[in-house]
Amino acid sequence: MSRIIVVSIRVAQQKSIATGGLAVAIECMLNAHQQEGIWLGWSGEQCAQPCTELHVEHRDHYSTMTFSLTPEQHQQFYCGYANNCLWPAFHQRIDLMTFNSHEYQQYLAVNEQIAHYLSTVLRPDDIVWVHDYHLIPLAHYCRKLGLNQPIGFFLHTPFPNPDALATIPRHQSWLPYLLDYEVVGLQSTPDFLNLSNSLTKVLGLSANEGRITYKNRTTLIKSYPISIAPELIQSMATMPTPFGSDTSDYPILGDGQLIVSADRLDYSKGLPKRFESFNTLLEHFPTLKESVNYLQIAPSTREGIESYQQQQNELESLAGQINGKHASFNWVPLIYLNRAVAPVMLMSIFRKAHVGFIAPLRDGMNLVAKEYVAAQDAADPGVLVLSEFTGAASEFQEGALLVNPYDTEATAQALYRALTMSLAERQARHQALMAHLEEFDLKRWCFSFLSDLNAVLETEATPSLQN
Repeated sequence: MSRIIVVSIRVAQQKSIATGGLAVAIECMLNAHQQEGIWLGWSGEQCAQPCTELHVEHRDHYSTMTFSLTPEQHQQFYCGYANNCLWPAFHQRIDLMTFNSHEYQQYLAVNEQIAHYLSTVLRPDDIVWVHDYHLIPLAHYCRKLGLNQPIGFFLHTPFPNPDALATIPRHQSWLPYLLDYEVVGLQSTPDFLNLSNSLTKVLGLSANEGRITYKNRTTLIKSYPISIAPELIQSMATMPTPFGSDTSDYPILGDGQLIVSADRLDYSKGLPKRFESFNTLLEHFPTLKESVNYLQIAPSTREGIESYQQQQNELESLAGQINGKHASFNWVPLIYLNRAVAPVMLMSIFRKAHVGFIAPLRDGMNLVAKEYVAAQDAADPGVLVLSEFTGAASEFQEGALLVNPYDTEATAQALYRALTMSLAERQARHQALMAHLEEFDLKRWCFSFLSDLNAVLETEATPSLQN
């Protein structure tokens, strides 16, 4: 039986709390998958000398193989081209994008090195699944090494439209590398259209039913909205005594109404706008004072990047201003936790919260929105207030209250509506959301992608333009 080899830039550590949707989804997928699995990626460690061998660790249902990066590789590849150029551009923050040609060369060099690592562990019948923007060129270097195993790629972020893509330096160089994969998966139909239109604009290629042939390789491009395992979330949300003996950091888990958000600390998440919307809520509806709290969980990530530190400083300042303006001796309206929370604890908090406030400025999917829905008590569910600029919004149009996060007045109104919604409406909305989640769960996402990765090799596609 063939193995599945997953490659991502980070591998979830056994004793740490995963804070990103990618790591959580991959770990769930590997644990649920019936085939033997390997997860290959960066260990998170930096070493002065280049890594010469992979560190192998065996887990319950799969093995991890990790490598270290040198400080130069970390700064130029990870902090540089990947996260100071591609990430902001993919999230429509061109103003935060920076480019350095040395960083781009390191981006390519690290991908080439990872291809070499991969070549040492691959068997002829293995299937390779590569994840996210850090590793776009990986299949190109695998093919240069003569590796012909089926390789699929899934982009967890949005894909920019052709005009935004045109602002990214060297995009003409790496865009064709996507066509070294058999399958390229995206989060949503708009992302699929953006990539298809970009391939037409840059390379003059057009897709025929999602298939493009380029240099004698046919690539299937398709949207595969990522999801969660609802039954796992429900199980965690209902575990007894999740908080242990120390509840001092969670005074808001009392009898009042609770609004909750949980995100990595990232400018794409729109956290300052959420704080402003909550402030507007308290100003417009003063009767809510001392009866509602907003808990924002936002662990720091990419702390070596200046824009992330600026975001943290802004949030701390805004939280102080809002609490200084509205708090009383008995009530602190905004609880801001700049650290990760254990998954069981987080799901229990989600279950208790009356409102899940998930309003990023731009997001590929946002699995937190799906986790919040799955964690609810169907008899007395909370309400999801969701940004229309997430991949999840297209799936949750029936049950969520969709908002434009830039419109803080309208977002405050949506929060008030959520807090005052009748039980019957809350139940109806939650039922619609759960029906979708149960049909389109993590297993279906995984099966759909891997089925196409296998089938595309046997399909005779008729391209509209062959190069």
